[in-house]
Amino acid sequence: MNLNQLRVFEAVARTGSFSRAAETLSVTQPAVTLQIRQLERDCGVQLFERIRRRPRLTDAGRVLQDYARRIFALVEEAGRHLEGARGLTTGTLRVVTGPTGATYVTDLITAFHRRHPGIHVALSLDVSEGIVQRVVTLVDDVGLLGAEQQHPALARRPFYGDPLVVIVAPRHPWARRRSVSVRELADAPLIVREAVSTTRRFIETRLGAATRRLRVRMELGSNEAIKRAVELGAGVGIVSREVVRTELAAGTLRALAIRERGFVHPIDLVYHRDRSASPLIAAVLDVARTLRVSGRTVVSSAP
Repeated sequence: MNLNQLRVFEAVARTGSFSRAAETLSVTQPAVTLQIRQLERDCGVQLFERIRRRPRLTDAGRVLQDYARRIFALVEEAGRHLEGARGLTTGTLRVVTGPTGATYVTDLITAFHRRHPGIHVALSLDVSEGIVQRVVTLVDDVGLLGAEQQHPALARRPFYGDPLVVIVAPRHPWARRRSVSVRELADAPLIVREAVSTTRRFIETRLGAATRRLRVRMELGSNEAIKRAVELGAGVGIVSREVVRTELAAGTLRALAIRERGFVHPIDLVYHRDRSASPLIAAVLDVARTLRVSGRTVVSSAP
């Protein structure tokens, strides 16, 4: 097995096509087929099944794909270390976050780009489990993740505190109130994120014993869906204050504070532990440490 074979394998696995992999690598399709056959002979296992003339990864192929991602991430990391000797002037910073974090991460990547204009920034969105997987497998360099989402391969730094609010429609009986208690929330028809959402998990942790009798009317997969359902009077939502700024300004939603303390969701900046010495990671952490976001609760912590 060599890097060239592995690069061809990774391209086929990623694109799901020998022809698209050939286009990506600027080689002929027969050359791709030959490299895959040789790699399978060298490994002694079948890496792809050919189903309706399309390659599908076998179990062994999926294992190798995971290793290939990490190998090429390390190759890129080596290049970045060498680049770091001359300063961060070229390359790519890959960031992944959830829907709520996307609101805050803009400040981070904007500040980073001002300091390192030669570095291209690529932002991806995913659910919390996806964020963990992408950072652990080195698909992305850093991610924003709820503090309650743990993984042994992740190093983390506190980044910001995300205040949660209760949202209701303007015609709701609570619309003129400033706050609501946990006991009242337990009896309200709630519209919340799906169970795998870090925001949902944090809410349930903070509500504690009251969680056992929550009246969850709807579980929706996005904050936009929650806002729309609440606007239509379907129930009461609990979301980040940041994601309803536009609706609050327009008067289409009302926000109430939760009377009990502790409903500020801590969000961390996470990266792979093996990359702690990376100049790129160090640069991101330095920007995050010095970042001050107007009107938001940003947590700064020394590494």
